[in-house]
Amino acid sequence: MDEQFDFKKKYRNILMMLMTGGILVSIAVILISKPGAARIWANVLLNNQYFLGLSLGAAFFLAVHRVSQSGWHTLLQRLPDSMTTYLPVAFVLMLLIYFGIHNIYGWTNNNPTDKVIEGKRAWLNIPFFFIRLVIYFAGWIVLTRMMRKNSLSLMTSADLKYHNRKILFAGLFLVFYGITVSASSWDWIMSLDAHWYSTLFGWYVLIGMFVTSLAFITLLIWFLKRLGYLKYIRPDHVHDMAILIFAFSIFWTYQWFAQYELIWYGHLPEETSYYITRLHHFKVIFYINLGVNFLVPFFGLITFNSKRHIGWVAIIAAIVLIGHWIDYWLLIMPAAAGDNAGIGLLEISMTLIYGCLFVYIVLRSLSIGPLVVKNDPYILESMNYES
Repeated sequence: MDEQFDFKKKYRNILMMLMTGGILVSIAVILISKPGAARIWANVLLNNQYFLGLSLGAAFFLAVHRVSQSGWHTLLQRLPDSMTTYLPVAFVLMLLIYFGIHNIYGWTNNNPTDKVIEGKRAWLNIPFFFIRLVIYFAGWIVLTRMMRKNSLSLMTSADLKYHNRKILFAGLFLVFYGITVSASSWDWIMSLDAHWYSTLFGWYVLIGMFVTSLAFITLLIWFLKRLGYLKYIRPDHVHDMAILIFAFSIFWTYQWFAQYELIWYGHLPEETSYYITRLHHFKVIFYINLGVNFLVPFFGLITFNSKRHIGWVAIIAAIVLIGHWIDYWLLIMPAAAGDNAGIGLLEISMTLIYGCLFVYIVLRSLSIGPLVVKNDPYILESMNYES
């Protein structure tokens, strides 16, 4: 129960070398192939959004379980807790968008003849854009920090006030997140094409965040168990993680279809432009996105036994992570980079940089304190859990 993850120097060195390699390759690609400012900044936004989603999805996972007073997740709660420590870094990286905002957001280039954008000027203006950004991150960081603080307090104390505070801050986070996840998705993704809109977009982004976080938590379980940690995690816990990936991959597909079907049926030019661009110019990626994010988890996890083997579930989780990166690519790149959009060395190397940074922060957080919150009142329920 007091086992502690040792973030060994070799792990740190591997991550630093991969990150350095990613930086060097990115610089080389930018200098040699000259992809253009729009594509560079679109990659920054893509990876900001993707890895921020992993962190927020983990916070959502914790908050839902705590408000519902679920017990089965207690043994593994330190894993999503550690993922939320990336939020302050995500805030700094998102602020960098200021330097490239004119390259990817068309509404920043004042055009009084564009009546649609002029009608949205009260919301879509640069000062208010960054004021909202600060408000979003301030709420996310403060509330997740308070959840994590009270969780860590249960490492040394069995006082129920810390458990009750976790539930309080989890409830506050759910309310705040429910509002801001939609508003931030309008700001950072949907406004890339300010003429287009979808009333389902906030839900779509939320479910994508949740599925990717579930996949990453599963990979963390696999990684730590390979190193001999988390002996208390049973096939029953793996089974429930797999069920969540399976179920919410289907829910993501439902959101995808609902958005597509309503826009197809309505056949309004200001809505169909989104799908015309992606189907005409990025048809292969469009269908790969749907296949990877629905067919792979659906058929890969449909049987009972497939959900109980951590190695197999980890493979599906890794594919799901790649699939939802492709989904974010489709959401962002065609609108931000236009004809220059592509998946090449620049995309791979910049994702590698962000990925190594994210993993480094998560593993470093895991190494601070025991891996199990031993004084949590639901610890025995989680240890004896049978799915």
